[in-house]
Amino acid sequence: MTTFLLMRHGHPDYSSPKRWETRGWGSDLAPLSEAGVEQVTKQLGTVRAFDPEIVITSPMTRALQTALVLRQGSKVPFNVEFDLHEWVPDKTFQWRTLEEIEALESDYERCHGVYPAGEIRLWETTESVRRRVFGVLRRYHAYSRVLAISHAEVIKAVVGVEHIDLAGVVNLELER
Repeated sequence: MTTFLLMRHGHPDYSSPKRWETRGWGSDLAPLSEAGVEQVTKQLGTVRAFDPEIVITSPMTRALQTALVLRQGSKVPFNVEFDLHEWVPDKTFQWRTLEEIEALESDYERCHGVYPAGEIRLWETTESVRRRVFGVLRRYHAYSRVLAISHAEVIKAVVGVEHIDLAGVVNLELER
């Protein structure tokens, strides 16, 4: 059995991407805010008690910085896994504003993450998120305890929780 501690990143600071008027994943270059670093720091005890054998993380800056804060003074191996990235609200990567993302997310939620029959939407389906994330997790079955840092929609799609707080954690056990 492999136990995954799935952790959401801390609170991000979007001021730089906003200043640069980034598009699509450009906004994902946002680092953690001071509050985000504090949120993650408060989880150090939980992570140390879990005692991960390896840390895997989304490539998005807020997740990477979360992993780095948690690994201070640790020699636990660390892998960046592209497919742990956030749910994609617009597969053309053309979104510019939070309002656009919120409208796409609202449609996603209305449709319960599934395209209506005969229709295609811009957003990534829940099943697509699940496939890519479980594809990553299966590669870590040789470990007993894996810390995986990712994003709210990803964790919700994989575990089925309704909500996960910033820097929140959820356990997931998978048979080897």
